[in-house]
Amino acid sequence: MGSSLCPVSYLAVLAIIVLTSNITVQAKRTFRIQKLEKVTEDTSYLRSRLRIAESEENELKVSGYLDLNQRLDNDWTVVLKVSRSPDSDGDYEKVLTFEMQLCDFMKSYYKDIFYERIKEYSNAPHPSSCPLPKERYVLEDYPFNVKLLKKLMSPGFYRIKYTLKNEETKILSYVLDLELEEN
Repeated sequence: MGSSLCPVSYLAVLAIIVLTSNITVQAKRTFRIQKLEKVTEDTSYLRSRLRIAESEENELKVSGYLDLNQRLDNDWTVVLKVSRSPDSDGDYEKVLTFEMQLCDFMKSYYKDIFYERIKEYSNAPHPSSCPLPKERYVLEDYPFNVKLLKKLMSPGFYRIKYTLKNEETKILSYVLDLELEEN
């Protein structure tokens, strides 16, 4: 469907959405990915691919790879921007901007939230593996349960922009558009 740096990044984005959304009354809700699009990829640094497919009502299967051609260290910054709109044609309002150096992210959010969940589905780097060595990292059929997201997110349209950059260069950026509909 699209591409990204790392499935871990999507998990980070979705966790941030949960933390910044209002809790609403439970109703039947449908979670849909509208678009997953890689906008920038500097192949001198990396190549990547990410697939997200619905496997069951409350579960997405996440698979992908990241081929690092160069080591990445704390000179690189992860930037996540989350915006929300009540309708698809409306203006998106910023919900959250998150910016953190790569190794700091690995030692904190990645270590505390994601690594234990994804390690049996991948050869994901250990949280202490920063700088990240040249390697092919693969994630295969990670079952991402969206049931909690459906309960905690406000209905509407979300746009998540992800960038990996240093001061001069963007090496990866993508956009994920998703919708949570209340039936």
